[in-house]
Amino acid sequence: MATTPLTRSAAPTAGRVSLASLRHHFAIGVVTFAALLFYLYHAFADQAAYLTTGYDLGIFDQAVRAYSHFQAPIVPLKGADYNIFGDHFHPIIAVLAPLYWLWDNPHMLLIAQAVLIAASIPVVYRFARRRAGEGISVLIAGAYGFGWPIQSLIDFDFHEIAFATPLTALAIDALDRRDDRKLLLWCGLLLLVREDLGLLVAVLGLLRLAQRRRARWLVAAMVVGGLAMYVVATSVIIPHFAAGHGFSYGNQYGSLGSSIPAAIVNIVTQPWHAVDVFFTPAVKARTLAFLVVPLGLLPFRSRYALLALPLLAEQFFNSRRFLWSETFHYNALPWLILVLAMIDGAHRLGLFDSDRRAKLLRSGLAVLLVATPLALIVIGGRVGIVPITKLRGHYAHQPPGWQRSAGSVVAWLPHNVCVAADNRLVPHLTARDYTTVPQADTPDPDFYALDMFAPDTGGNPPAPKPNVVY
Repeated sequence: MATTPLTRSAAPTAGRVSLASLRHHFAIGVVTFAALLFYLYHAFADQAAYLTTGYDLGIFDQAVRAYSHFQAPIVPLKGADYNIFGDHFHPIIAVLAPLYWLWDNPHMLLIAQAVLIAASIPVVYRFARRRAGEGISVLIAGAYGFGWPIQSLIDFDFHEIAFATPLTALAIDALDRRDDRKLLLWCGLLLLVREDLGLLVAVLGLLRLAQRRRARWLVAAMVVGGLAMYVVATSVIIPHFAAGHGFSYGNQYGSLGSSIPAAIVNIVTQPWHAVDVFFTPAVKARTLAFLVVPLGLLPFRSRYALLALPLLAEQFFNSRRFLWSETFHYNALPWLILVLAMIDGAHRLGLFDSDRRAKLLRSGLAVLLVATPLALIVIGGRVGIVPITKLRGHYAHQPPGWQRSAGSVVAWLPHNVCVAADNRLVPHLTARDYTTVPQADTPDPDFYALDMFAPDTGGNPPAPKPNVVY
């Protein structure tokens, strides 16, 4: 083909675009890898400092180890014959079993969780890139990956919600791209992560309906399938395996009713009471503020924010107070959803346009995304919200003397014995001993290994017996 002035000028332009794209793909790769290294460092440092616990790292370690031996997921930390399906429905954790063929150690769960969470960062970048420039997209993805809720998830040893971070990001991304096949795939996998994510899948189906496209069968499959999975899991599967033949988390909405159906009726018939319960006490409003203020309140401009509602309702309507705060893993999935909603909301408000006003607003958003986590790190010791502060010397680590004593106890205990251990010793014993905690319904242990000064030893210890290690 003859070369024309147009093709001659287009070639360098295409080259420049390709080079710029390659540069920014490299940038998001660096951000993702840096986040992965941070996650691994934090998790391994916690394990080395005896800051990980039996609840939940030890629990999942015992379950996945059983899977790796093609056995039922029995968890002695919860009872001699306790099947993990009596607690939550999360069969997806079985895919981690092959990791234990490589290294039979709870560190494999820490590695898996870090990789799963890091895998969601490029998806956030891709979602942002369809609306915004590459630079701001990289910045947003980094702000998500280093955000305080993700740090809290990493700080919580291991949890099945780690699977939900990439799967939820991929599901929302597929919905946004109107890729029904991928949307159905990711939603199907989400149903295997935990029973309550059936509600998230149902809301995804409603948002698919709002797109007013064909394939109503897909909407029906998502809405009906999500709700059906939740009902079947909580009323059939979990009660079948539970010792009391019930769903132990179904009666924790006392402010609204004695059961989940009663709570739903209360919400519908007394909505103002439900609103009051949702926002009070003040710790709930504070947690919400920490979720949306760092995002400039922009999530409220996007319909994707509706996806966070069932998750936040499950938290704030619950009677367990520790679900309301910024600690633990509970805010990671709402954070992911709200970050994606922030991107969509900013786009709808014109922040990614090319005019001068948009550039100023975009600069303000960039400053907010960078300044907020830095400020939280500086004041983290006072507000207790950013787990990265634990990496400071003498912040939250056990004293060196305690760590040496704990290590000596672990080294002294024989292998292949039954040990009722302190919650923070458990993750160092499950790979070699039949390990439980003092209050679990298990046979009499050969040894008790307890920290008698700890505020929580995993339950009230029984009376000391001859083989007690203090």
